[in-house]
Amino acid sequence: MKNPTAPLIWETDLPLFSPEMLKQWSYAMLATALVMGLLLGTIFAAQGEWDALPKLGLMVGVLTGALWVLGLLIMAVFFRGRYHVRYTLSDKGILQETVDAVARKANRAAIILGVLARKPGLVGAGLIARSRESEAVNWKGAFAAVEKPARHLIVLRNSWRAVMFVQCTPENFDEVQQRVNQAMRRNQTRERVATNSPLPFYLRHTALILLASVPLFMLAEEYHLHLLAPILVLCFALTTLWLINVFAYVVYAGLLYLVVGTLMDLSRVRQSAFFPGESYSGFSVMGGEENGILLLALVGSGYLIWLSWRALHGGFLALLVKDHEEMDGG
Repeated sequence: MKNPTAPLIWETDLPLFSPEMLKQWSYAMLATALVMGLLLGTIFAAQGEWDALPKLGLMVGVLTGALWVLGLLIMAVFFRGRYHVRYTLSDKGILQETVDAVARKANRAAIILGVLARKPGLVGAGLIARSRESEAVNWKGAFAAVEKPARHLIVLRNSWRAVMFVQCTPENFDEVQQRVNQAMRRNQTRERVATNSPLPFYLRHTALILLASVPLFMLAEEYHLHLLAPILVLCFALTTLWLINVFAYVVYAGLLYLVVGTLMDLSRVRQSAFFPGESYSGFSVMGGEENGILLLALVGSGYLIWLSWRALHGGFLALLVKDHEEMDGG
C-alpha cells in the first residue's frame, strides 16, 4: 500500500481587493440588503403601510451602501489590503487557517463589544467570523477547482458558490495545482458536484415563507397579540431554510403562541357576547374579514409547520448545512 504523501504547508497573504474577494463582499452586501428589505417590507405590507415602502427601500439601500464602503475602508486601513492565512494540503483535503493577528483580535473584539453593548447582530457577526478562522474541505466532498494561474489562485466551488480560495505562492502554484488535480481525480470530487444550482429551491421557499407570514402579522394585529411572535416566526423560518435546520423549533413555538393567543382572544369575544354588560376593547362579533384572516393564517401556518417538519425530519438541509456537507463529505 502506498504511503500517504507528506502534507504541503505554506503561509501567504490573501489579497482582499482581488476581483474574487470584491465580488464576494459585494454579493454579501446585496444579500444583506435583500434580506433587510424583504423582512421589513413584509412587516410593513402586512400592516397596510404601503406608502412607507419606497422610503424603506431607500433607507436599506443607503445603509447597505454605507456598510459596503465601510468594509472597503476597514480592508484598506486595518488589514492593508491583505489577509494572512496558512494552508495545509494533504491526502485528506485542504485546511485554511487565519493567522492574521489583526483579524483574530477584531473577531474577538466584535464578540466582546456586542455583549457589552447588547447588540446581538454584532455578537453574531463576531461568532461567525470566529468560526471561520479555520475551514477545511475534504476530497470526499463535492466541489470543483477553478484555476487562475495569473494570480496563483485556485478557487474551489460547489454547485453555486466559491467555498474556498486557495492562494498559492509563485513558487508552489504548479505543485499545489498538480496535487489538487490528482487528489480530486482519485476521489472523484468533481463528479459529485450537482449539475443544477440549489438556489431555485431555496428562493422559491423563501417567497412562500414571506407570503405565509403576511396573514400572521394581520392575525396578531386583529387579535391584539405581540408582533414579536410573527417576526420570530418569519425570521426563524428563513433561518431554518438557509442556515440551520434545528431553528424550526422556534417556528413551532411562535406559531403555538399565535394559536393560544388567538383562542384566548376569541374566548373573550364570546364571553362579551353572552354578557353584554362587560366591556371589551376588541370586536364583538366575528365578520367576514376576521374569518378571512383566520383562514389565510391557517393556510400560512400549515405551510410553515410542514416546512419545519421537513427540516427536522431530513426532508431537506438548510443551505449552509448542505454547503458544509459538500465541503467535508459528511
